[in-house]
Amino acid sequence: MEKQESLWVAKPLKLAGARNVRDLGGYPAEDGGTVQSGRFYRGDSTAGLTGEDVRLLQQLGVGCVVDLRSGQETERAPSALRETPGVDYYAVPMLDQVTSSAFQGKLPERMGEVYVELLTHMGEQFVRILELFAAHRGRACLFHCTAGKDRTGVTAMLLLLLAGVPREVVIADYSATGLYMKESFAQQKRWAEETFGKAPPDHVFSSDPAEIEMALAYLEEEYGTARDYLRQNGASEELLRSIREMLLSPRG
Repeated sequence: MEKQESLWVAKPLKLAGARNVRDLGGYPAEDGGTVQSGRFYRGDSTAGLTGEDVRLLQQLGVGCVVDLRSGQETERAPSALRETPGVDYYAVPMLDQVTSSAFQGKLPERMGEVYVELLTHMGEQFVRILELFAAHRGRACLFHCTAGKDRTGVTAMLLLLLAGVPREVVIADYSATGLYMKESFAQQKRWAEETFGKAPPDHVFSSDPAEIEMALAYLEEEYGTARDYLRQNGASEELLRSIREMLLSPRG
């Protein structure tokens, strides 16, 4: 774990081909519990993973990979885990108005707007992700997009809220991406500028706490809790109970 804004957040795994694959475990949960380590990993693109990286993930028990990138992204940079023996790979495309369209079109004025859009229009996809996780109870699950910030960030937010992780820890976990992806964001910005002749605005490549706070406020105002949000989008009580059991460390 690493200190981030006075809180402790998970450090990325030491992978040669990815910079932001992090365990969601170790965070404090409700009633004095803890989020279980080694069950859920959030990440950036898996397209550049080396053979050693893949073997490490297999050793960690990763048996389910949920790729949140658009079809355009996965076609341009296929996941190295797509045909890995013993790993079930699933594509659950989500559009983030930014990397899913290769920085083309009208970019959002705030990333928080993107997160609100995801929550508004992708509820069924979030439930589908949980269903895939629940179908792999005995294995670790990795979910990722391109930077591991936006689509992955909202998914991680929902999982941590389901576990009863304090709001400030959810925000710190999101904000850490800006630190771990600093070099990659600079490369992406240069690529976009060289390719399209215009660099996207800086907020596209940052993880300002205010942006995930905007998503949290919307969730609370419109739905109440993450559980309520997922139930309204089709999640059963059995599914939510199963995910919580996967998230929370057994009491000793």
